[in-house]
Amino acid sequence: MIMALLAQDFPGAGPLRAQVTFATVTGGCGCGCATVDLRVREEPHVPAAPVQDGMLISATVRGRNDGVLLFTKDGRLSCLEVYSVEDEPASLPRPEDLFVDRPDPGH
Repeated sequence: MIMALLAQDFPGAGPLRAQVTFATVTGGCGCGCATVDLRVREEPHVPAAPVQDGMLISATVRGRNDGVLLFTKDGRLSCLEVYSVEDEPASLPRPEDLFVDRPDPGH
């Protein structure tokens, strides 16, 4: 899922892609949706990305009123938010169903 969000090239994409292997889920949302907090193990060969903190990438989900947001903090992946505009908690979409907006590393 995260690799599908990071598929486009933009400043900082390479280091963020390298972080995916070292990312672990540290928590989730209490509402039952698929949102997860992430922590990237600090490794010497996996540098922080030159991106600002906050929401980096957004995507909508084909055929659903759902979306996905990818957040960073200190140049590292920090949260994958899965949301719905419906009353039901959003489930994790298939990567092939994502329409990814252009990343904004300098937001």
